[in-house]
Amino acid sequence: MRRSLLCLAAACMISAAGSAPVAAAGAGLPPRLNQPIALDGPDQALFNEAVLIYSNEVRRQHGRAPLRADPGLSRAAADHAMNMARLKTHSHVLPVRGQKDLSQRMHRQSLEFRKAAENIAMDKVYRLLGRPISMSSRGCSFVYGDTREPVPKHTYASLAQEVVSRWLASPKHRKSLLNPTYQRLGAGVGVDREGAACGDFYLVQDFAD
Repeated sequence: MRRSLLCLAAACMISAAGSAPVAAAGAGLPPRLNQPIALDGPDQALFNEAVLIYSNEVRRQHGRAPLRADPGLSRAAADHAMNMARLKTHSHVLPVRGQKDLSQRMHRQSLEFRKAAENIAMDKVYRLLGRPISMSSRGCSFVYGDTREPVPKHTYASLAQEVVSRWLASPKHRKSLLNPTYQRLGAGVGVDREGAACGDFYLVQDFAD
């Protein structure tokens, strides 16, 4: 059977206006998701869990069935996110042997599928997107321009919530996120500590039927 792949890229916007935050399901998130992301080795399982929670809340709000976590998709997404960070390249296609594109990454994990899709994005280590930042900020000490409060680093929950909100606000990414054909999800995060404004996150969300 012919397999179909759909790849969609999200632009990285340092001062994006952004959409309204996606609300989390239930009374609250597990406390483990509210810890800052370890830059020397992010916990892929925690990021995958947070993205799954927010993605399924969006799907619930739009009358779609929930996605289930797929370990193979999670590994494919994490590998791609880390390769993008290593190469400092935001793209679905990379010069990495055996992991050049989504099809190769899926086959590398021995994943069975008929249709698959991939959303990617970038974000900052600090929660700098969507709000004005004081021009007086120095080094890695940032202050919000409207409240003068310190800008915190992203937690697994805050990063997942922000990127799912951005994917939902983009028509092409939204199409994959809400596609009723997809049943499985995997997500991954890569870190470039040398990125502007004290570091970049590279984010990946993979879907399969």
